[in-house]
Amino acid sequence: MLRLMAAASITIMLANPLSAYAATDIKVIDAAKEFVKTASSTKGAWKGPSTSPKIAEGKTVTIISCHQASNCAMDAAGALEAAKAVGWTATIVDGKGDAGIYNSAIRTAVNSGVDGIIAIGLPPALIRDGLRYAHEQGVPMINGTEIATKEDLFAASVDRELAGQGEQLGKWLIADSQGTAKAVLLRADEFPAVLIRQDNVAKTLESCADCKLLDSVNLTVAQGANPSYIQQLVQSVVSRFGDDLQYLVVPYGTLDGLIIPALRAAGRSDVKVVSYDGNGQQVQLCRSGQVSAVAATMMTWSGWANVDQLNRVFNKVEPATQNIPGFLVTKDTCTQDGLAEKAYDLDFRNQYLTLWGKK
Repeated sequence: MLRLMAAASITIMLANPLSAYAATDIKVIDAAKEFVKTASSTKGAWKGPSTSPKIAEGKTVTIISCHQASNCAMDAAGALEAAKAVGWTATIVDGKGDAGIYNSAIRTAVNSGVDGIIAIGLPPALIRDGLRYAHEQGVPMINGTEIATKEDLFAASVDRELAGQGEQLGKWLIADSQGTAKAVLLRADEFPAVLIRQDNVAKTLESCADCKLLDSVNLTVAQGANPSYIQQLVQSVVSRFGDDLQYLVVPYGTLDGLIIPALRAAGRSDVKVVSYDGNGQQVQLCRSGQVSAVAATMMTWSGWANVDQLNRVFNKVEPATQNIPGFLVTKDTCTQDGLAEKAYDLDFRNQYLTLWGKK
């Protein structure tokens, strides 16, 4: 009888190998669920600047977008909208994900006599030549979204939630999986801000004993825009990890539209996709259940904040802390059309216009 019981115990242990390890503490799971509940709130209060100098009159501004086929387009559109609202002349230049175009666009803008430049998603390490040239010619540049790298040649930056977004997705993975998430992390490390977000997903999962990061795979901008490459990558990940693959953590929002069909083609529509930013396509995918969670970025709000910072530079006033919030979007909250940030219950445009004396 004892031998039979011992044999049964061995069989159970082999059938459930995770039981040999410490299970995720229920307190960790409960804390993650509470965190997700709080992070999903769309109620907000203005925590941005409380004072502003007068709007500098008659300024001309060039907005250089990292790639208009990416989420940089939303930040750029916000900056353009705000610039027009204060009476400035502004244009958007598409950097097309090319460092050569970035630097050329900066030089062209400076030589054309612009008063200021807003850089949207341009990694500082890739634009040192242009940045140095603008600085030497006395044309201020605002570091619009790539704020993870501190660069003294920028006149000002717009602070954004980065580490917190990674924590939001990490906590969601713990809560959704009941502390057993198995995920592959897709990265885009050439963008320091994206690197910080993904690093904090991994860091957050360290508190989850039964969670497992199966792999981290880095992508270049060109690879992330290539449907054939993404399909091959997804097929490779699916083949390597099989049923262990439960979640894919995507580094930026425009990639979701390639990941979803690639998973479908690989026969793994069951894999849950989580991501960042919250563009219009993501919101639609979220509403249909194809994207499970999005750490929303206030992209249009960031664009307006860029104009606020540039106006302070024009007036020789210290840059202000913008305190742009972020929140977590799930199928329960992605109910509106358009950008996810539209769900946030705060009229930031009205706040800035009032601050600038334009109401």
